[in-house]
Amino acid sequence: MPTSFAFLCTRIGATDDYERLKKIGLLNTDLQPMPYGEMIAIPITEGELKLEFQPVEKHNPHSLLNEIIVNPPKKWEKLGDLVIFQEGTDTTDWPLHEIADALGAKRLAIQAEIDPGIKRQSQMKLILGSDGWVSHKENFVEYEFDATAVMFSSGNVTERRRMGQINSSKETIVDAYCGIGYYTLPFLVTGGAKHVHACEINPDSISALEKGLAKNNVTEKCTIHQGDNRISMNKLRGIADRVILGLIPSSMKTWGLAINCLKPSGGMIHVHMNVHENEIEDWVKKTTEWFTTVSGKAATATHLEKVKWYCPHIRHVVLDIEIS
Repeated sequence: MPTSFAFLCTRIGATDDYERLKKIGLLNTDLQPMPYGEMIAIPITEGELKLEFQPVEKHNPHSLLNEIIVNPPKKWEKLGDLVIFQEGTDTTDWPLHEIADALGAKRLAIQAEIDPGIKRQSQMKLILGSDGWVSHKENFVEYEFDATAVMFSSGNVTERRRMGQINSSKETIVDAYCGIGYYTLPFLVTGGAKHVHACEINPDSISALEKGLAKNNVTEKCTIHQGDNRISMNKLRGIADRVILGLIPSSMKTWGLAINCLKPSGGMIHVHMNVHENEIEDWVKKTTEWFTTVSGKAATATHLEKVKWYCPHIRHVVLDIEIS
């Protein structure tokens, strides 16, 4: 097997690094980026890139922040031209425009805990700028959303990529908790899905999804069902080859509805859940048995994806269950 090389980067910076590598002609287009521990490995054409790549960096943002403020934050998230600092970051006396310039941003914000209500609304606050709408490109998919109104989890990037890598060109899909199109858009844009029925209760998320569908030129391949998905899924019986249950900490309330959405011949269900690290194996077994019992068909766990740590000892996992 021939030797291949990769450039390691953070998950948050992966999209920018991918585009930069592509621009300078060092991207290996024969291979796909893959997760590597907590990093992302981007395939490159030369093993010496680690030595050659350093001059390409325009600046080190951490060093620049050290020159501007005392005790600068070590972590932040960048979505489009918006930089988001962690909740509790003290921005007192910050020269905000200088900070934004150092980070290559036009707007700054402070993250806040997501509203626990059914709409999962963002409570992020802008500290520089007045408009929260951002355009964020990731894995060839362009997302449009108001970051002050709806949530966006950068930590789920590998799962969004995984869904987009599934060849779904002949499939009708039901996305039970579509949000701004976290999985709907990858399925349509890179997976080539035949059609997606996207269920969502939050009007802000639907506005974002509509913009994202238009941006990616896939509007005609998606039907949006606004409102409680327990009602809309009940109207989508027997049509789906695949159902996405992308809600944490638990999507259990729609497990039965997901089974009903599948075609009589069966299909695939992707079950998202927060599970204690010591209970994952037992949860997989019990969940598979539940789907077998309730569906009256053979349910098989075909894959378990450990997406990220939700909090200490609790993992966000996705279980792929095939019902046939």
